[in-house]
Amino acid sequence: MEVILNYIHIVGLCIWLGSMVTWAVFAPKLNKFDPSRNTTSALRDSFSKISWSSYVVSLISGISILLISTDTSANWRLEIGLLVTAGVVIAFHSLLTNVSEAVRGAFNGVMLILALVVVYLATVYI
Repeated sequence: MEVILNYIHIVGLCIWLGSMVTWAVFAPKLNKFDPSRNTTSALRDSFSKISWSSYVVSLISGISILLISTDTSANWRLEIGLLVTAGVVIAFHSLLTNVSEAVRGAFNGVMLILALVVVYLATVYI
């Protein structure tokens, strides 16, 4: 069971990170091509659904691994704590729409770094 949860956890994290990186790369370019922002809004909604769904899958599978794991050397608490922290940062980023571009850029950087660290820790512990 733990092997299946590990697989689900890693796949969920990879989809979550991939959707964030894809959006970070393409969103600025979409804003230039779509002045009305209709397409950008539709794509943002799609990426948000994918990203949050994979985040929830990763969080649930990570907590499940933490509860059933017999390996005491793996520090799953740190990985899950960082995953929760990343979720809080992403939620603030999503809710605070009227902040400057510099602040949004800082949030983007923190989100991506946290996501990379979470994926790294998950792969190291598995």
